[in-house]
Amino acid sequence: MWNQAWRHNSWSDLQQKWDVIVIGGGITGAGIFNILARHHYKVLLLDAQDFAFGTSSRSSKLVHGGLRYIQNKQFDVVRESVRERERLIKEAPGLVEKLGFLFAGYESLGLSHRALSIGVSIYDLLAPKWEHRTISKQQVTQWEPIIKKAELTGAVQYFDALVDDSRLVLRVIQEGADKGGLALNYAKVSGLLKDVQGQVIGVRVEDQSGVNSSTVELQAKVVINATGPWSDLVRADVSPTPRLRKLRGSHLIFSRDKLPIRQAVTMIHPSDHRALFAIPWEGVTMIGTTDLDQDFLEHETRITAQEVDYLLEATNHIFPENKLTADDVISTFSGLRPIIDAGAESPSKASRGHGFWDEDGLVTISGGKLTIFRVMAADVLNFIADRLPNQPVFHHKEALFDQPEHSTKPSFLSVMDWRGLLGRYGKLAQKMVDQADPSLLTQLEPLSNLWAEITWSAKNEAVVHLDDLLLRRIRIGLCLPQGGLGDIEKFKQLAQLALGWDETHWQMEVQRYQEIWQKYYYLP
Repeated sequence: MWNQAWRHNSWSDLQQKWDVIVIGGGITGAGIFNILARHHYKVLLLDAQDFAFGTSSRSSKLVHGGLRYIQNKQFDVVRESVRERERLIKEAPGLVEKLGFLFAGYESLGLSHRALSIGVSIYDLLAPKWEHRTISKQQVTQWEPIIKKAELTGAVQYFDALVDDSRLVLRVIQEGADKGGLALNYAKVSGLLKDVQGQVIGVRVEDQSGVNSSTVELQAKVVINATGPWSDLVRADVSPTPRLRKLRGSHLIFSRDKLPIRQAVTMIHPSDHRALFAIPWEGVTMIGTTDLDQDFLEHETRITAQEVDYLLEATNHIFPENKLTADDVISTFSGLRPIIDAGAESPSKASRGHGFWDEDGLVTISGGKLTIFRVMAADVLNFIADRLPNQPVFHHKEALFDQPEHSTKPSFLSVMDWRGLLGRYGKLAQKMVDQADPSLLTQLEPLSNLWAEITWSAKNEAVVHLDDLLLRRIRIGLCLPQGGLGDIEKFKQLAQLALGWDETHWQMEVQRYQEIWQKYYYLP
């Protein structure tokens, strides 16, 4: 369990010779960490912020192949992605769930039934599966009554998958820790250690949690840089040449009342014909994403007023009867994609392939996408395998998730609630329910979470700040109006004691959370 005692004890255990130190607690670093721990290597994962703080909590919540990449002829990326999607649906039920997408054709966009069918047929064949179907105009309007009807020619339905991205990261790390790995959030790598030949042999780590005011120097056979958009900053000590193109993707979130959809809808923007999505997620409707160059790095990424207008234009084009405005937005979020810079003429044409390289002993992996995190992890580990004891061989088809055993659904929980708990917490779901106050085993609407999860996460999931709890452990800050601040007294009752915060500390954290939410998760 990741509590205050765990953090203190972990810092005491750091002084040992590691096989691998992984910098970065997003999904790529999590996958590397998990696989190494399952192979019984001494592995340490470090993140300067919270787990999944960056890109891996700010994705479009999709495990998908990327239908639009077919148009760009990125067939290898799509094939790899759709096959990983199918495996994740099978191996992580309740966490990764199949989701239907409706792709409507309109005369003005030149999207005929035939063109749509060809695209999704290729998409399915790369999986391989055959699950798409053609939908008549009448069926489309029955399924999604608010969709634009003028010039509608019909639609195709295809399937990808939905995920809670930050919970995926957390479960992958937790299960790696259960296999013997050590992972620490709020542990900043402030420098690289080198030998007399200038080769990287370790890292300097500073505690950012406030539990230990200390800096330690640690050595490892291999140091892997998996920091996504921040990779070039870590690399700066071994190479001054940037390798990444940072692309910003932003999203709007509406209540389901304002934008009621039964399945995801693929939208074509009327101005530039880019593909976007309306996605039902956690009781709300999410619209995204933009795809824009961002040359600078800031502590957190935020949406711009121009992006709000752009996303609203697409939303009102495909759902014209709803007449949505910025006043209807519950929240926003924005993240950076770490794209390997190959000089593509526009962001939307940049390749989503991944790559890795060794510079003076520092191994960096970047590019790719959330869906193929296991492929990326196995690839970079095979790249450094000759530097590990026994020169192992890693394969991305190896099991990555522990399947809960001997779990029994409580009679007062629905099948879907229980499935979701098992997906989010794995084998810890049973313990969470057994320890919970029965009155809290009810849904925290509109989210699929239970109220009891607030207490459990506060006590057991390495929470250092209130935003860790309300933005990444449970997605309250994205799905409730005003980031959930209207219910802050209820959250206080459930979390303050578990976090060990006195009244002054609690009020300080509430103020901090309010400022973060207003600046980075609401309208600009």
